[in-house]
Amino acid sequence: MKYFILMTLLTYSFSTFARQYIQCSMVSDTTDVAVVNLTTPTNGTLFLSSGAQNDESERILVNLVFEKAIQNQTIFQIHSENGQGRVTIPTNIISKNSDSFLINVEFANLQFDYLCFSRLYND
Repeated sequence: MKYFILMTLLTYSFSTFARQYIQCSMVSDTTDVAVVNLTTPTNGTLFLSSGAQNDESERILVNLVFEKAIQNQTIFQIHSENGQGRVTIPTNIISKNSDSFLINVEFANLQFDYLCFSRLYND
């Protein structure tokens, strides 16, 4: 019986994180897109593109690292040789499917708002 209780506690004590895929398009009338892929609660990637029809030189992939959570926002720091920046995501959508929310991307001294949706995947 003690073994069963111990195994049950261990099973529930290890939290699992489903990979979160966030796909976004610019709020303005452009073809710019962003994809955030959170592989853990503290790490992920950000892909920025001016659109599939444009040259590959207008695409960038950078790493994201959790910086902090303040008020209702979770902030990830961009780690890249091309510059520093931040991605701000509403905390209430982290680890949840969501159909419509805004994120903010600050990178290379520019700031963009994106309209997004989010899906979770158990890879």
